[in-house]
Amino acid sequence: MSDTSRVRLNVVLYAVAVIGVCVLVLLTLTLVRQSDDRVDGVGVSGDAGEDVGPGVVEAVPLASSAEQARTADQIAAARSMVEAFVNFDYRDPARTVDAVRKRSTGTFLAEYSRGAADLRRLGTEAQSQMTARVVWTGLVAGDDDSATVIVATSGAVRNKTTRFRDEARNYRIQVELVRSKGAWLTSDLQYVALG
Repeated sequence: MSDTSRVRLNVVLYAVAVIGVCVLVLLTLTLVRQSDDRVDGVGVSGDAGEDVGPGVVEAVPLASSAEQARTADQIAAARSMVEAFVNFDYRDPARTVDAVRKRSTGTFLAEYSRGAADLRRLGTEAQSQMTARVVWTGLVAGDDDSATVIVATSGAVRNKTTRFRDEARNYRIQVELVRSKGAWLTSDLQYVALG
């Protein structure tokens, strides 16, 4: 092997070694950075308490026992209302109507009461039955006097239109609650578009 060939080989080996070390350093830095943002496999922000522009990221304190109990009551009231609202049997429409009225107040109670006769008539004509269960609830906002809760249901309807075969019906319903006479009652109820 000539001196020129040996020099070229040394230069190539040196370049490969330098490139290898650089790649190794970059991989190590990447892995260290990724591991700093994870705790038990869950991504977390290491920016708590640091200036991030117009605000500061802060840890959220635990809610008091009273606040947790109030939230649980609000969610339970919304869940109960939606279960009453979406379960209907044309053979006993009064069960649904009475259950919804019992959990309602204000304008919503008045509007629902005005439409109850039509619900009974249309449900009976169509021989409609709807069964559903609540699969998820979430408090959007709540305080001592009011709350907004989203409730997701999954169920099926059968009637003349479906040729008395079950057809899936999944709903997302927003329930507005107010504290009235010691109970959480529904003051408004709206369907939320899926997707």
